[in-house]
Amino acid sequence: MIPLIDMHCHLLAGLDDGPSTQEEALAMCRLAYDDGTRMAAATAHQNEDWPEVTPERIRLAWDRLVQALREAEIPLAVFPCAEVMVQPDIESAWVKGRLLSVADGRRYLLIEMPHGCFLDLEATVRGLVAQGVRPILAHPERQEELLHEAGQIERLIEAGCLVQVNAGSVAQPHSRADAKALKDWFQRGIVHCLGSDGHSPRRRPPLMAAAYRQIQQWAGHAVADRVCSTFGMAILQGLPLRLPKPGPRRSNWFASWWK
Repeated sequence: MIPLIDMHCHLLAGLDDGPSTQEEALAMCRLAYDDGTRMAAATAHQNEDWPEVTPERIRLAWDRLVQALREAEIPLAVFPCAEVMVQPDIESAWVKGRLLSVADGRRYLLIEMPHGCFLDLEATVRGLVAQGVRPILAHPERQEELLHEAGQIERLIEAGCLVQVNAGSVAQPHSRADAKALKDWFQRGIVHCLGSDGHSPRRRPPLMAAAYRQIQQWAGHAVADRVCSTFGMAILQGLPLRLPKPGPRRSNWFASWWK
């Protein structure tokens, strides 16, 4: 199996609702490595629930994790990262250096919707792109409006946004309708990278391989390798990505004929 790249995994001990201890973080890293993951974005929340999680604290926690991995002889490469909740002043916060980019490279920024609500993020995406950073939207499949309404996710991609889907949503979809919509996303090139969104060794383990195999079944080896590995490698190294436009949605020809 191709080396898997986890673009969203809460591995930094004591910063947020991820692992509470370094031992727990190392247990997650062992699980991830045994499952086939070779590189991971070690992520911490940056939002109003965790106001003390600053870029500097994330960098320090990442340094400690790198040292612990070396001492434990776990050959998982980890990169500092924040999961930034969209807020009205996100562009200003970025300019002032209050937000940590993916791998601290200032090329990509992992963002998420505010809890419990849906926002039209097109203006936010365009604003961040104008500031020189490309947003990656974390787990948009959680939003009914994005997963099931035509045109919503496509507009964000056209504005410059990348899409990160959670492995658990692929391996264990919430419904048949979600599975069908996700399959369509992968086949049309909507999804650009995969993340486990791991939080602990037990409650939300950092597993990716089952999702990789499901993507292979849905869309083929080339798509699975691109989404689960090669695009993630490029992002973590700060390389630019030029993406083709998503394929067209399949029309429901039977419903059209019946009308």
